[in-house]
Amino acid sequence: METKEIIQNYWDYRSETYNTSFADQSEEERRLLTNMLSTAMDNRTDLKVLDVGTGPGVLALIAAELDNNVTAVDLSEKMIEKARENALMRSLDIEFMQGDAEKLELPDAHFDVVMNKYLLWTLPEPTKALTEWKRVLKDGGTIIAIDGDWHNEGLISRTIKCISNAIKMLKKVNYQRVYNKHYDPLKNDLPLFSLKPERVIQHFKEAGFENVSIERMDNLFSSSGKSRKLLDIINCSSPVYVIKAQK
Repeated sequence: METKEIIQNYWDYRSETYNTSFADQSEEERRLLTNMLSTAMDNRTDLKVLDVGTGPGVLALIAAELDNNVTAVDLSEKMIEKARENALMRSLDIEFMQGDAEKLELPDAHFDVVMNKYLLWTLPEPTKALTEWKRVLKDGGTIIAIDGDWHNEGLISRTIKCISNAIKMLKKVNYQRVYNKHYDPLKNDLPLFSLKPERVIQHFKEAGFENVSIERMDNLFSSSGKSRKLLDIINCSSPVYVIKAQK
């Protein structure tokens, strides 16, 4: 089975539970994401925005609520279905389409902003993807990427403990087992599987982006009472970064 097919199958499988985690998103996390996106877009509206790897539509919905014209793409058709449902519930007009982040079927120089959340680590060819995103950006356009160092080898023991405790506490299906089945054979083929800042910057520069910046965004982790308690119990956290650059 090809790498992309394995990845697509996994996220098709995860679409239901991943959407549930989106539904449980705290108001504070949503506010932080909204403020971050609005600031990154210079508080402008009516922009053409592309959300690549939209998942359940977390960023796409926020961008649309900020009065922008949003297109959202995901490799998983089932994720797109969930995102459509979420947009419909909020009466938001977003164009959703199934597609490959590394080979977009979209016109050149069309978007003011390209953004994504938790996508970089799962790309087989990140520089190819970044080159595609640069292609569809207008001159002077902005890219905004949020991701975390989920697979830092130095965090392995803590991650195992985190996962084990979370599974026991939530008493749900062992999604980690399914994750391992899909991603263990692929991790050596995913250059940003362990998301090191210097490596990310290198890929952005190789794709021709300018003014590349990367900043830790630990406060993007949910901090509502319920979610904060959950995070404290399982003692689990990984550094989250926001990467910004211009064409």
